[in-house]
Amino acid sequence: MTPRNTAAGILLCLIFLHHSLYARQGDQKQLLNKVQKIMLPPAPDDAAFTIPISEIPVIIASATEKEIKQHLPVIVTSRLGKGRILITGSDQYFKKPLSNDKNIQQLLQNAIAWAANTKGNTIQLWGSNMDLPTFPKGYKSITDTVSIHSSTGIIIITQDVTDSVKINNLEAFVRKGGSLIFGSPVAGMLNRQKVTYFEMGLNQLFRKAGMFHVSSTAKPDDKKGWLTTNPIPAYVHITSLLNEFKTPGFIPPTAEADSYSSTIANYLFNNPGTSAISNKIRALFETSQAPVIPSPQHPVSKNDVKSMLIYRVQNYLVTQRQQSHPDTGYIHPASRIFPGEVSKTAPRVNEQIVIPVKTGAQGLLEPDGIFYRWHSTGLYVAAGDTVTVTIPANCIPLHLKAQIGVHEDDLSHMTYFTRHIDNLTRTFELEQMVTTIFSPFGGLLMINIPDTSSLKTLTVKVKGAVKSPYFKQGVTSREDWQKTIRQYPGPWAELATDKIILTVPSYRIRQLDDPGKLLQFWDEVMDADAKLADIAPDRVHPERIIIDQQVAFGYMYTAPYKIMAPDDESCTLMLDEQQLRAKGSWGHFHELGHRHQFWGIDFNGLGEVTVNLYTMYVYDHVLHKGLYNHENISGKQAVMDDIRKYMKEQPGFDKFCEDPFLALKMYIELIEGFGWQPVEAVFKKYRALPASQYPVTEEDKRDYWFTAICAATQKNLSLFFDKWQVPVRETAKNAVSNYPLWLPEELK
Repeated sequence: MTPRNTAAGILLCLIFLHHSLYARQGDQKQLLNKVQKIMLPPAPDDAAFTIPISEIPVIIASATEKEIKQHLPVIVTSRLGKGRILITGSDQYFKKPLSNDKNIQQLLQNAIAWAANTKGNTIQLWGSNMDLPTFPKGYKSITDTVSIHSSTGIIIITQDVTDSVKINNLEAFVRKGGSLIFGSPVAGMLNRQKVTYFEMGLNQLFRKAGMFHVSSTAKPDDKKGWLTTNPIPAYVHITSLLNEFKTPGFIPPTAEADSYSSTIANYLFNNPGTSAISNKIRALFETSQAPVIPSPQHPVSKNDVKSMLIYRVQNYLVTQRQQSHPDTGYIHPASRIFPGEVSKTAPRVNEQIVIPVKTGAQGLLEPDGIFYRWHSTGLYVAAGDTVTVTIPANCIPLHLKAQIGVHEDDLSHMTYFTRHIDNLTRTFELEQMVTTIFSPFGGLLMINIPDTSSLKTLTVKVKGAVKSPYFKQGVTSREDWQKTIRQYPGPWAELATDKIILTVPSYRIRQLDDPGKLLQFWDEVMDADAKLADIAPDRVHPERIIIDQQVAFGYMYTAPYKIMAPDDESCTLMLDEQQLRAKGSWGHFHELGHRHQFWGIDFNGLGEVTVNLYTMYVYDHVLHKGLYNHENISGKQAVMDDIRKYMKEQPGFDKFCEDPFLALKMYIELIEGFGWQPVEAVFKKYRALPASQYPVTEEDKRDYWFTAICAATQKNLSLFFDKWQVPVRETAKNAVSNYPLWLPEELK
């Protein structure tokens, strides 16, 4: 290597002369000697992180991951056998212009001095375009990535290694006393390959030294970001984290709470449950702590940082044990709160069930890709019970699944928890005639069938489950329901028709005398939605409303295959046919409306607007209560007054899109003026339109709605749309110019 910096070479000689002094000092002190600050490489050559997974690594410098706002290590050292490993988060530290920086030069000189405790006097370079200063006296450099020379003491790598033979050779080199210095090429590889993640081949070696290198990078907010060397937050390394937690009265800062738990998770999920570090974590968070279990009476809040951290770590420990030594009989303590427990004396049954298969698309928004439809069995798997599911031999190739539980939402994004935070379901592939299934939480037993299946019925045998209250309209008799079925021991019940399934806690239906009458009402609601959406009333598969103790998004929410609703007074209303007919349920009607919207055709801003056309349609056609059944549209006069007031206050399309009930009032004017028939006609036109012909741009979608409603009303609505400031292009207006102009009285 050609000398580039004589002063640097002299300094390196001095460093090596005094190596014995540095050997007695800590890695951080030695590596940062005379280094004032360390620059982060500017984008796109960001620095990647290295995650410690044992107590051995030493954090030299860290940086903040921009998205999670958490410090992660960028420069790390570790030991493996007799040798040493140093990882820096970027190969740019070994190249110009960064290698011209005096602090970076000092860091590299310190790094070579730190590594020079080996027998060999050769430094091998694995990588290209390294601009390193002159090596110290007595050392020579060679470039050879094929074999490791016997005289080599230090290997500097600025590339990944994926060949297993080379990785094994590097491991043997380090274990025998060699030193490995790695400058990460991750940022360049991500940019070249145009991917967001890949697994470093060298992690096969790094993991054995208690760390792994990730493809997440530090992205400084300014042009010159700097690494943090002192103080590095305590949560970055498990030793300092646990030492802090041992301090009486210690509570992690709120802003760092997630960082503490994620650091602990990294250590637990990369070490066996019997490891020393796992035992230390267990002693602090499980053995000496009472179980933290969220419930409605005692919710766990992220504001209670310490309780939240204990709760998370206790669950990490449970997961770690179950992953390494699965216990089919394990009952999670939170299962008693939710979804509920089953008496040990409740009879376990051996049942043969014939399941009518309901699959396929019915024109509504469906899940992407191959989707599995849930099919009810009327059975419940108790937490900790072992249950067998037997299917016919000819069904083995059909890729069927058994699912325990229906509460699959992860609540970790929320600020407080009244039930266990995780997905509570377990799924098992039915790849043989007899499959054993189990769950630490328990739940309703579902058989999941691919949506492309041609099966008409499926016969399964289930042994070891308990019966749950299950009422199927047209199949279950009211007498059987009242005498026995509603008292079955399963803590969750289902009320089903071919159009809708209500999944509710069993305590809610123990006194329900006539599910058939209730379900008749819900079928009427579904038929009204089907009529407005122009789909067949005889549905391909039923919709589902599932009650949860804590809804993951909003008060209620709709997904392409389910509606989630809370276990509160709205659930009481949902199960009361008389009250539903008397006053309706805006929330449930609204969520069912979401299932019927024309997502690919409606323009932006209509997501929470056209949904309420279905809500109002149900109120009008099923309950015969007209259009005005919500506090924001309390009556015709109030709505017209609101419209007049809005028109005087500089109406605008942005305001229209931001206020769903304001926009709904525009639709109400159309319905008041022309009835429901034009809306039905437009939706019929929407339904007939092949997806390949959907309008593409926002302008196209607005024009399509405009011309369609004009044709349906046989009126030119140009002035009407202008008043509401909903943009429509001149070509669309010209297309309807032969119709007479129309404005409602309140806009004249």
